[in-house]
Formats: sequence, structure tokens, C-alpha cells
Amino acid sequence: MKIIEKQGKSTSKIISEFMAENNLQLDDFKFEVVEEGSNGFLNLFGGKPTKIKFLVPDVEEKIKEFTEGLLLRSGVANAEITVSLVNNVYKVDIGNVQNAGFLIGKDGKFLDSFEHILNQMINKVEKKKLRISVDVDGYRSRRVEALLIKVKSIIDKVIERGRSITLEPLSSENRRLVHQFVEKESKLKTMTVGNGRFKRIVILPPNAKKKQPRNNKSAKPGRN
Repeated sequence: MKIIEKQGKSTSKIISEFMAENNLQLDDFKFEVVEEGSNGFLNLFGGKPTKIKFLVPDVEEKIKEFTEGLLLRSGVANAEITVSLVNNVYKVDIGNVQNAGFLIGKDGKFLDSFEHILNQMINKVEKKKLRISVDVDGYRSRRVEALLIKVKSIIDKVIERGRSITLEPLSSENRRLVHQFVEKESKLKTMTVGNGRFKRIVILPPNAKKKQPRNNKSAKPGRN
């Protein structure tokens, strides 16, 4: 919670100027009048300015508040929510959920939708592009571990057979993880093919050239 103190001639003017300076709405902050101002003798001598203390939630607090609201709308109450900033990504971990399977959904689709909506809400309020990742009871961590084990097996096959292998469609975050993981195998390359949510990673054998597929103009090398 950020605390900002301002002073001026009147409460209304201080608040309006504060909102304009910080591009805020009334619902975005709380305030407390620390000291009422006075005009002084004949409005000339001994006057005191009005002092106001503003309380503005930081990004982590806003994310937690919006997450709680979305959970309540989804019928989930009393969940434990922690928010942390890791490598420029705000990680939202939701625990103590009675029906975690419902919140995750089949193949994590409900959780993906939850995360997408939360990202839209926060970025609209903050008016800048922030990345938010939501996990429930370590579900995504387990999925990432399983994904990388699978990718390691595919890497071995590519090296052994000398032929490229294309993975199933992955989220942008998982594609980034796979690109980074494959780069550890210095002899291998990756490229991305497809569009939107259907983008796939191709793992190429050693010394392979990243050629543009004949019927896929959207093929791109490297991390996408």
C-alpha cells in the first residue's frame, strides 16, 4: 500500500488534482483528512492548508483483490491467495481450495480462462501490459515438469533419428519454456509454426536448416 500526502486549499481540490495527476478514479484509492485547513485572520494571515493522506493499493494488492472477486463469482470462497513478482511475471498461487478440480477444469482450460480474464482486468486498470500467471495447488508446476520430461524424450528421439518432431499446440508461456529447455541441447534448434492458440514448436535435428514449410507461411524461427 502506497501512502501519499498532499496539501492544498480545500479537500475537494486536493482530491481532484490527485486523481488527475495519477489518472485514478474514486474507487482506486482511499483517503484520510489529516488536518483541516483554515483561512486565517481576514483570509490573509495565519492560514493553514488542508492536509490529506491518500492510500493507494500496489499492483500485488490489486491482483489479490481482483482474484478474490473472480473466485467468489466462481463459487470459491476462503481460498488462500499469494501474489509474488518473479522474472517480471506476477505469480498468483491459489491454495486451500476444496474443489481444486473444478477451478482447474479439463486440461486446465477453466484455469486458463480465469487467468486470461484476470490479465484483462488488471491491465485495463493499470493501463499497461503486465503478465499474470495463475496456479492452483501447484497444478501448473506439475504440468510444466511433465511437459519438460516429455520434451527431453522427444529431444533424444530427434537426435537418434535425425528427423524433426512437431509438438502439440502450447500456450505462449509453455512455448517459451520449451524453447529455453531445448537451447540447453546446443546441437538442436527450434522453430514455431501455426497461428494464435494453435502455435506449435518444431524441434529440429543437428545441422538442420529452418526452411519455410510450403503450406505454412506462419512458420517462425526461435521463441514465439
